[in-house]
Amino acid sequence: MSENWRKMLQEWSGNEPVYILLILTAAWIAYELVRHLVTRITGLLRPHERFYALPWIPLLRLIILLTAATLIVPLIIRPTRENVLALLGATAFAVGFAIKDYISCLIAGIIFMFERPYRIGDWIQIGETYGEVIHLGLRTVLVRTIDANDITIPHSALWTGQLTNATSGQKDLLCVTEFYVHPDHDNALARQALFDVAMTSVYLHLDRPIVVVMKHLPFGLYYKLKAYPMEAREQFKFIADLTERGQFALQETGLRLVAAPAAVMGQ
Repeated sequence: MSENWRKMLQEWSGNEPVYILLILTAAWIAYELVRHLVTRITGLLRPHERFYALPWIPLLRLIILLTAATLIVPLIIRPTRENVLALLGATAFAVGFAIKDYISCLIAGIIFMFERPYRIGDWIQIGETYGEVIHLGLRTVLVRTIDANDITIPHSALWTGQLTNATSGQKDLLCVTEFYVHPDHDNALARQALFDVAMTSVYLHLDRPIVVVMKHLPFGLYYKLKAYPMEAREQFKFIADLTERGQFALQETGLRLVAAPAAVMGQ
């Protein structure tokens, strides 16, 4: 192995180390200029112009590094056919290993083009991120959260993760509001009060059903008010409206709300 490496190495006449040092110095100076000077220059541009100019800075840095490597490699390795093929093979292996995650995202994106687990406009949850799908790329999905933050998630996150799709290509989105009430009360009265709250909401989709579900728990009764808003983007306003007016309506009928134990809230 050592003999093969010695055959690959270039025989130096004495000036090669100086050339390599000069190339590295020039590359470092160019890299720093791009890092500092170009950044300052783009700071003088208008905001929309700077938005398009800044992404080119990493590309300029990459060009500098590749140029330096292209000039240095022939000074170290003999440019024979066998050596070039060996170098290209090692480079391809290293690059393939470095971008294996990127390739995994691309493969996942191609698969999802056929399976379509989410579409633009869907409200999905991947991990702890919940929001609306606003863009689908071949490698990533762009999700806008309720705080108006755009989060880019690679498609490969679903290889081992879980996806929740609240709309699945439809405009309807079911909203669920929860209430915990002391067990000593009239169940029919409570259910009717919650139903009326949903019926009088300004966000309600009138063509969709309203369901009130009740469940007995050791500390009280648990109610779920299920209804659909007119627009999926109004879901949080809808839930807030149902929660606020639902609690008020239950208290107005003489019912006493209770707090759910921490063990129940964590389920």
